[in-house]
Amino acid sequence: MTISDNPLKKLNNIMNTTSSGHMVSSGYGGGTAGIEYSTLTGFNITAYKPTITMPYSQLTSSINEKSTVTGQFDKKIVVHPYVGSFYNRRAVYKNMGINYFYTTDSDTPVKYTASVGGGNHASDTSAYKNVLSKISSGNDSQFIQLLTMQNHTPWTFSGRDYNVIEPTDSNADLDTIESYLQGLHYTDNATQAFLDKLNKLKRPVTLVWYGDHWPGIFSFVNTSTDALSAHSTPYFIWQNDAAKKANGTVDVSENYADPSDFTAMVLKMNNMKVDPYWALKTELLEKVPTINNYKRDENGKLSFIDKNGKNIDEKSLTAEQQKLVKDFKLVQYDITTGKNYLLKTKFFQKVK
Repeated sequence: MTISDNPLKKLNNIMNTTSSGHMVSSGYGGGTAGIEYSTLTGFNITAYKPTITMPYSQLTSSINEKSTVTGQFDKKIVVHPYVGSFYNRRAVYKNMGINYFYTTDSDTPVKYTASVGGGNHASDTSAYKNVLSKISSGNDSQFIQLLTMQNHTPWTFSGRDYNVIEPTDSNADLDTIESYLQGLHYTDNATQAFLDKLNKLKRPVTLVWYGDHWPGIFSFVNTSTDALSAHSTPYFIWQNDAAKKANGTVDVSENYADPSDFTAMVLKMNNMKVDPYWALKTELLEKVPTINNYKRDENGKLSFIDKNGKNIDEKSLTAEQQKLVKDFKLVQYDITTGKNYLLKTKFFQKVK
């Protein structure tokens, strides 16, 4: 479709000036918690049988602090300006060693919940204000995860400054699409303001920002014949000036990125020391094409996407690439349904 103006001008500029690209999502119209599982554990859902659709509920006991990104930090919190009961998150975060899960219904609730433009949920501006209020001034390392709600259905944003000029499908719900575009505009302004405030901090901050999935409102998108477009969402990884000064910076842009690689990308960008697990993930990042997150196989065979969006079967990888993938699968198996041999070693450890 053609629209009257670009609602993401500031975000486009941000992505042009830092590491960025397309995240290959496992969902379309839903699937948030599955993508979140990959970002935090480094494990990939498509390595499981197709019956595993919600690891947070189906694999809760295998999710632990030691083998997740949270194990690399001294303090860790999650901020979500909504109720905290969905996707078994409370139990999962407890296993991950999260110190506190701030929601609208937690004992200490999130402070900022105002909406914008007649929206139904807390605005991105409110969500970002909650994060800013929780950033510690101490020397301990800190992990903060933010789950936003502004652009979650239903959309009722006022303004409609962005109009659809040429719908490619006469059945398209233009009111819903144009309201969504308006929400993107609010996100655009709020995100730039958030980065400006982070950049004023003396504390080094690295931000991973991604869209978990597209909303299922585009009736003209065929998710089978145009699967990659339907599952490609924007991401960027950004450092404030203090982080660049403290750690330097490396461009870790991938045209197509797997969310399970985000932690390895952050560690590489900041020139951080890594334990054996994140060293393996870094080697996968550098040597193996991106895992295709929307293609499932009954026997756990993985599919991959090259930088041009071309699909690659696991059997078509080089011998070195296949060995790395096998190692990764063995690690994921051991932690998920195996006997946790690796937890008894120094394979997973906090690295200072």
